[in-house]
Amino acid sequence: MKKITYIVFTFLAGLAACNKKAGPALPQVLNTGSNEAVAPYFTRDSKQNPVLCWTEKDRADSTYRLKYAVYNAGTRQFDSPITVPASAGCSNAAESMAKVAFKADGTVLAIFARRFPNEKNPYAGAIYYSISADHGLNWSDARFLHTDTAHTYGRSFFDVARLKDGELGAIWLDGRYGKNIRGSALFFARTTAGKGFATDTCIAKGTCECCRTAIFSDDSGNIHLAYRNINFPSALSAKQVRDMAYQLSSDHGKTFSVPSTISHDNWEITGCPHSGPSVAVTKAGVQAVWFTAGGGAGLYHTASAGLGGDFRQRNLITASGRHPQLISLKNDQLLMVCEEAVSAAMEKPMEMNHSHSEMKMSHTAAGTAKIMLTRLPAGPNQKNIEVTDGTAADNHAVLTSVGDDVLIAWVREEKSGSKIYYSRIALTE
Repeated sequence: MKKITYIVFTFLAGLAACNKKAGPALPQVLNTGSNEAVAPYFTRDSKQNPVLCWTEKDRADSTYRLKYAVYNAGTRQFDSPITVPASAGCSNAAESMAKVAFKADGTVLAIFARRFPNEKNPYAGAIYYSISADHGLNWSDARFLHTDTAHTYGRSFFDVARLKDGELGAIWLDGRYGKNIRGSALFFARTTAGKGFATDTCIAKGTCECCRTAIFSDDSGNIHLAYRNINFPSALSAKQVRDMAYQLSSDHGKTFSVPSTISHDNWEITGCPHSGPSVAVTKAGVQAVWFTAGGGAGLYHTASAGLGGDFRQRNLITASGRHPQLISLKNDQLLMVCEEAVSAAMEKPMEMNHSHSEMKMSHTAAGTAKIMLTRLPAGPNQKNIEVTDGTAADNHAVLTSVGDDVLIAWVREEKSGSKIYYSRIALTE
């Protein structure tokens, strides 16, 4: 018995030593107890601990609910998950995933989208939030994030970030203007001390209806927004293109700059590709990554000259990547995670043709893909880290930092359902 114990201890010690080397640890499945766990998203609590949230189907009633768990850096495991009761029936969309966010005072807000039942527009819905003031033990009833509560159109594709003053800021796509505008409108709202979200403000019109939005607040308090816009360049004889847009607020969200184009890809598409941008900030400026098929399909990177909207010429990162997520580390190092297509089924991006009253979706079946971690800016001698080997249908990866390492989570489609896997990656020896 002592010999067996010694062998096991030696093996575990060796495994721990291996995990300290640069590269990924073996992927671990998030044991949710459900056969349908999707839409992972990383945030941080008020003590800066990494927090993973996801949407999970309850075996008892087949209803989706938002859950989250704090990552324990010491044990390299997630603590017991917390369920948000008010989120029952929430959307499980990968580009509009439910999220939790933490105010600096520890107050937790859960944000999620839900469709209105029995409406002529089957995609009419709202964005709600629920508040917990006791670390997730008790939750408020669901409240509307937006001031307009009409049931005739959709609102979704939101993002949230903690601002410099400790409050939260949120953006989302809103269809309240109906056919009076092309596409959707982008709205912004922020919380107030001791309360939830206050009055919302429209900051852009004519946005792509179904791509993920991004909000990021830097250490100086500037608020950065990125999303896919609808433009009609005169050089293309009024043909519609959907390229990425950027806006900045330097007064804590009171006002925002006029939208500027991150890259003039001139992607002519009349549907939604369901792939939004991701932004981060370094000393060199605002960093952005996104997917486009304009001028060559793939994931691209660019950076601004300072904090304005003057972005440099784009650089191709990978022609087979999809759904990028970007973070900047304390040393200004940039890391991006995405899925890289392995089988042909992954090659065509999802497209959606819809209006404010109807939406039709068509996309190829999930193919095999590998999760890749890339240091930016990419170069000819770029060494990417393969987080997974490409033998499974892995997709929609997200990442965050934990000490000197990186924590990555993603969705894996399996015969028994969708599960969330995660891996902690050491960046240095």
